[in-house]
Amino acid sequence: MKRWGIIVFLYASIFCFFSNASAQNVTNEGTDFWAVFPTHDPSGRNNDFLYANIKVYVTSKSDSRVTVTCNGWTSGLIDVRANEAVPVFVPRENAYINPDERYVNKAIHVVVEPGFPKVAVYAHIFAGARSAASLILPNESLGQQYYSMNYAQTGNNGNGVNKNYLVLVATEADTRLIIHKSNTSETVVVNLTTPGDIYEYMPEGQDDITGTYVEIDPLSDGACTKRFAAFSGSTSVTIGCDSSRDPLYQQLYPTTSWGRTYGIVPFINRKYVVRIIAQDDNTAVRFNGSTLILNKGQFYSSEELSEPTFVTADKKVSVAQYSLTQDCSSSVNSVIPGDPEMVLLNPIEFNIKSVILFSSTDQSITERYINVFIKTSARLTFKINGVAPSPSSWRAMPTDASYSYIQIPIVEINSILTANDGFNAIAYGFGSYESYSYSAGTNLAANNYLLIKNTQTNVDAPNACKGQESNFKIVLAYKAQKITWQLDGGAVVTYTPTPIEGGTAGNLTYTYIYNTPYTFNQLELHNMVVTATMPNNVNCLGGDVEYQFTFEVYPIPNPEFAVDINPCPDTEIQFTESSNSNVPDKPVNKWFWDFGDGETSIEQNPKHIFTTSGIKTIKFSAGLDDGCMSDIIEKVITVKAKISPGFRLSATGCVDKDIAFRDESTVESNVAVTSWLWDFGDGNTSTDKNPVHKFSQNGTFTVVLKVKSADGCESIPFPQTIVINKLPVPDFELPEACIEDMAVFTNKSKNADGSENGLTYSWNFGDPGSANNTSTTANGIHKFNTPGDYQVSLTATNASGCSFTKIISFTVNGSTVTPSFTIANQNNLCSNNELVLQSTSSVNSGRITRILFYMDFGNQPNAQPDISDVNPNNTKVYTYKYPAFTAALNKTFVVKMVAYSGTECFSESIKTITVKPSPNVVFSAVPPMCLNSGIVDITQARETLGVNGTGVLTGPGVGSDGKFNPLVAGLGVHTLTYTFSGQNLCSESKTQIVTVNPVPSVVLSSEIFILIGGEKQVDAIATGTGLTYKWSPSIGLSRDDILNPIIQGDDDREYTLTVTSSQGCSTSQKVKVNILRAVEPNSAFSPNGDGINDTWSIKYIDSYPNVSVEIFNRYGQRIFYSEGYRTPFDGNFNNEALPVGTYYYIINPKIGRKNVTGALTIVR
Repeated sequence: MKRWGIIVFLYASIFCFFSNASAQNVTNEGTDFWAVFPTHDPSGRNNDFLYANIKVYVTSKSDSRVTVTCNGWTSGLIDVRANEAVPVFVPRENAYINPDERYVNKAIHVVVEPGFPKVAVYAHIFAGARSAASLILPNESLGQQYYSMNYAQTGNNGNGVNKNYLVLVATEADTRLIIHKSNTSETVVVNLTTPGDIYEYMPEGQDDITGTYVEIDPLSDGACTKRFAAFSGSTSVTIGCDSSRDPLYQQLYPTTSWGRTYGIVPFINRKYVVRIIAQDDNTAVRFNGSTLILNKGQFYSSEELSEPTFVTADKKVSVAQYSLTQDCSSSVNSVIPGDPEMVLLNPIEFNIKSVILFSSTDQSITERYINVFIKTSARLTFKINGVAPSPSSWRAMPTDASYSYIQIPIVEINSILTANDGFNAIAYGFGSYESYSYSAGTNLAANNYLLIKNTQTNVDAPNACKGQESNFKIVLAYKAQKITWQLDGGAVVTYTPTPIEGGTAGNLTYTYIYNTPYTFNQLELHNMVVTATMPNNVNCLGGDVEYQFTFEVYPIPNPEFAVDINPCPDTEIQFTESSNSNVPDKPVNKWFWDFGDGETSIEQNPKHIFTTSGIKTIKFSAGLDDGCMSDIIEKVITVKAKISPGFRLSATGCVDKDIAFRDESTVESNVAVTSWLWDFGDGNTSTDKNPVHKFSQNGTFTVVLKVKSADGCESIPFPQTIVINKLPVPDFELPEACIEDMAVFTNKSKNADGSENGLTYSWNFGDPGSANNTSTTANGIHKFNTPGDYQVSLTATNASGCSFTKIISFTVNGSTVTPSFTIANQNNLCSNNELVLQSTSSVNSGRITRILFYMDFGNQPNAQPDISDVNPNNTKVYTYKYPAFTAALNKTFVVKMVAYSGTECFSESIKTITVKPSPNVVFSAVPPMCLNSGIVDITQARETLGVNGTGVLTGPGVGSDGKFNPLVAGLGVHTLTYTFSGQNLCSESKTQIVTVNPVPSVVLSSEIFILIGGEKQVDAIATGTGLTYKWSPSIGLSRDDILNPIIQGDDDREYTLTVTSSQGCSTSQKVKVNILRAVEPNSAFSPNGDGINDTWSIKYIDSYPNVSVEIFNRYGQRIFYSEGYRTPFDGNFNNEALPVGTYYYIINPKIGRKNVTGALTIVR
């Protein structure tokens, strides 16, 4: 009797591929899903906020049908076409969880119509400058325990709550949960009464709730079987910098689906951050070269990263990858679009082989990518939409090259990813300040699952194969007391074999095999009910637990392949399969080849080389990696006669020496060899049967021969190595020899490495008429009896037996030497000039081989030669200069020349010459001078030896009198030349430079007018370098050492300004200061012609040269006007005397002073 029953529905999927022992029934594909639309912070400002919306995307590998509902809203039935992502817009008002809502029935429910295939579901929050996405897990992959994954909140955007969140969703009625807050013992109890009920937990402040643990209350009713969904993230967050923000949104994986190894691939051209959570104490995590120890619920946040890496742990962990805020996310030194995003990664152990995913452009996503992580050995089998990416696009993981990754730009909305081995993938998109990212799909952990063992292929799979026997096995997380099996509602069979234990410590599994084979001949769904009787209190279960599994029968594939039926041996042959799996949208992905020669392959289209000839039977089978393999088909091929190439050659050779190669190739069945191709390994080839070849370089060369037979087959390459040795480098030095000499040829030969070890020599002196024409000594020695030209050769042979010969033409000279030489201008030689000598010597046969000159043989007969030439000719000119004379006296020298035609053949010639003393000129430095220095006598040049003669100075600014005028020369540096010509016709010249510096320029008025008792600053301008100033006299000046002093108006005075430059050049300028006193006009005058006061006198008016004077009569008539007062008023108007009386005047000084007015009386 059943004490209580538990029904667990686990469905086998036709969509996901599994390997043998590790196959499991749970993936991200299913028939029942729950999603949420959590609180997010709107964008915008000044209460003009923008809010996001939500879509769910449904995909399937086969045609399916779904319904989406939420809080009273329904989509109705929606057809999902195979390999397409169907978007479903869920109204915001039905789904969105407002910030003030905690308990609310707003979960989004996606359900597959009964009888239709499984689907995969994704949710995408978009619009309003907000974006986030998540993979949605089916009910069968949900769990009872979760840890929240979030990120640290910073700042306050002013548009919302700016907090972490954890959203819990009931999938069953009366679900009681306990939230264990991170870093505290505080708990929150959550009661969700109806499926679809939501509880959104947020901290009171901006706490980071990462590590918060939530579980089914173990004391609640049905705690052993209930599952729930959990989502976490942030209403909006900034990461890396605070310039913009975006929400975080991910469905959490239950702790049973965590893993130990994760491969992390960067978001393309962007930095990222990693978080790692442990679910057990003392979890050792290896990350980026360091080991971290984390306890239960603790997490680690990495620094900003940009390279791929691994996370490995000794216990299960959860890993999240985060993108950064746009303005600081780039890893390529330029701002690129995007914003914070979080994606929960899947461990390597939970990979997939096939998935359909969506890559949304909503609402402003402009860049979309897929990251794929896979074993390097399988990367070339990966395809996207049936096309393999370029092999060069893949990159090996830096710390483990057995794994590779790729970052693929996406254009299509729907993408189908497939590979022959499992991979992990994430999809993500970026726009201006927007982003989303989600796991593309995953296998998930399941504690109890059914497998079907194909007895023909010995493969475990979640389905059966048509016409092939199958056994059933169930994998449980506990040891059962009894197991019953019921297929398709038939008889219940009790069969409890001894279990096979597996798994690891703390995670043991027990496998029970129902060893009764079944054969299914129809392509249809079947149902297996397994009831396990368990002891009480084992894994929270007791009594009979019932598991229901559905599985499908797959058809057997039809195998087919093509191959050349008469191939050549030792040649790569292509095998091309064209099998049909007979399953829609599921191509064959497993192959087995037996080539009939002991070799096999599991590649799709292998290439194979047959090393023997004759008849071969090819066996081939194709199928699916989830268990259905075809029957074996056979084809017979005949491999043509085998060729055995070969040749003979010497083991060593020498550079540039002929080496003979002899073909020794054979073909089975007496088939003839028809062509040869030799590759000598030095870039040269030949098609001769037995070629002869020279190697131009030394070294070890691999010579390869390939031949073709009469039946059109080509042999495998036959290689042999040959060592080519370097040649020696023979060289020798020719002697100077005449017929009286014993000619000694000095050997300079070397090995190629510069050594002389192991060399032997052979000389030929080119004198066949002599008795000793050859020699094997190191240095060649020979006596030539006849002058003339000879060809002397030296052959050097090294230790490797390589030899080389050098031939040099050699002349044996005659013994009669006639020496002679000339001295240019011999009768007028001066001591400061070089002697110019030229040989005119000759020999009766051959050439002069050496010339020696002794320039003072009379005084130094034992001295070494002053000039020596071992390769003379009569066109050469030799120069010699005697030491400087110390007195003004002539000197006599004996010059001897010796001419040689060999060592023992020479003669000499002697000449006596007279050399006159040359003047010794000294021209010391000339001090710099100024442009206004006047004519200067240059005294720095003179003759010091005492030679009689005259000296002349020439150059810019030098006059006929020999003096220098800087004004004529001009500014700058000038070269002067002093030439002293002696009476003995010898002369000497020296040069010296003289620098003419500029004179400062001064702009200064010649007169200055100052009111008496006043003061005025001098308005002067001076230009030049490093100027100094001096005024004279200094009386009445504020300072006498500045350019613009202030002058006191106390008396008329003349000043002199002297301006001097830093180069010592000066100029002076005078200025007259005039003191302006107030005019004092007389009040009367008597123009009566007596010579006293005949004109009107105005005292000090001459200080005002531009004064105007006006006089008016009492009627206002102007009777006098004058500009300046050079002609005083004489009492007349129009040449007539004015009457006695009073007149009025106006005097205008015109230098800023007021007019002077008053009355003037004429008295007669």
